[in-house]
Amino acid sequence: MKNLPSLSLGIAACALMASTLIAAAPSRQAGQQPVGSVPDEGAALFQQMCSDCHDSARIVSVRRTKTEWEEVINKMIEKGAIGSEKDFEGVFGYLLLNYGKIYINRAVPDEIVKILGLPKKDADAVVAYRTAHGPFADLEAIKKVPDIDVKKIEEHKDAITF
Repeated sequence: MKNLPSLSLGIAACALMASTLIAAAPSRQAGQQPVGSVPDEGAALFQQMCSDCHDSARIVSVRRTKTEWEEVINKMIEKGAIGSEKDFEGVFGYLLLNYGKIYINRAVPDEIVKILGLPKKDADAVVAYRTAHGPFADLEAIKKVPDIDVKKIEEHKDAITF
């Protein structure tokens, strides 16, 4: 019970962040689905929860790591952002997939899945290849991992840091 205010604050911050990110999300052509697994849900939450207090373009102008987005959301919750835990989780997922940053040479499979949108088997293959062959030097080196979805890697190349 004593963690309830912190959790509520964290959830509220996520909601706020989500609505800001939604407003800053690039426009899509008709019929084009967003990158996330649940079309527009995270973006809608972001817009709803964050746009009242923030300029969404400012919030998503810099890609952030999983930990950095967690800190932003927790800060927003502390400042009074309102939303359910599920809402904040939706915003967080949206932010990671669309505005996340990953250090590919240190990332665990779960982070690769969430930030690059790769299937678990591909994320596992990336880590196994990295373990066997050493750190990736650049994007082309990642594309050498056998049987991974190179298109997803290209779609999220801005999220990859070495």
